[in-house]
Amino acid sequence: MQYNFYIVDDDRSIRQILKNIICQYNLGDVIGEADHGITAVHDIPILNPHIVLVDLLLPVMDGIAIVSELKASNSKAHFIMISQVTAKEMVSKAYTNGIEFFINKPINVIEVLSVINKVKEKMKMQEVIQSFEKAMQGINMLKGLTAHQESTGYSDKDKIKKILSQLGIIGEAGSNDIVELLLMLMETDENSRNHMLNQKMSELYNRLNLRYVHQYEITSNTAAIEQRIRRAINKALSNIANLGIEDYGNELFTRFSNTIFDFGEIRKQMDFIRGKTAYGGKISVKKFLEGIFVILKNE
Repeated sequence: MQYNFYIVDDDRSIRQILKNIICQYNLGDVIGEADHGITAVHDIPILNPHIVLVDLLLPVMDGIAIVSELKASNSKAHFIMISQVTAKEMVSKAYTNGIEFFINKPINVIEVLSVINKVKEKMKMQEVIQSFEKAMQGINMLKGLTAHQESTGYSDKDKIKKILSQLGIIGEAGSNDIVELLLMLMETDENSRNHMLNQKMSELYNRLNLRYVHQYEITSNTAAIEQRIRRAINKALSNIANLGIEDYGNELFTRFSNTIFDFGEIRKQMDFIRGKTAYGGKISVKKFLEGIFVILKNE
């Protein structure tokens, strides 16, 4: 990180010596200087230097007054006092008002380097602490969000959509029909649900069509519903087969290939994709629905 410096001293030669040291030892850039406090108080909030070297004894406004005023205006700069004064009361007052280190006059290169490097180390440590604090805030926010989700829970609709998203068909037109069909089945007791699943699929499509009319005032037809659902499930079959071709041990492939599809049909689809056969695997809408119920029950 390149640090910026601002120097306040009414002695031009002192300012030049400090600039030379900063430049010669690649300590940073001097972005401003002043020979009295009024200019410094005006410039520093605008230039926003990292480190300010300020003389204690200045006309009109001394170094302690400069630091006090800048600190009061929430300046983030780090202040190093330059002074010949050794009186304990004055030094104590300077530290109380925000001075972090002293450089004694006459200027000594080794002391300047040592003090500036100490300030830099302190700044780096503050940056590390701030990064940890931000990280902890992020973790706490995540914990809070997770706790909120655990307390409120995911809706059945959200859980179904998550599965369809994993299958890669959430954007398919038939995905909405699958969600509504599953919700319709979940709203009944287990005996009624089993009875409905034992019926012909055309009966379920008719029930879903009536649900659209009564709950959403949407007019559709059974054939269109069936076509959308079968197209979406076929897409899911192809997606899972492709996962198996790329990685037979893929977690989603392992999870879905035997649960919502017949594994033999998945193998046929894989061979079809590879160009080994002329026909792909077949789907069973009923097995697909029953498989999703199994997954939802185990989550």
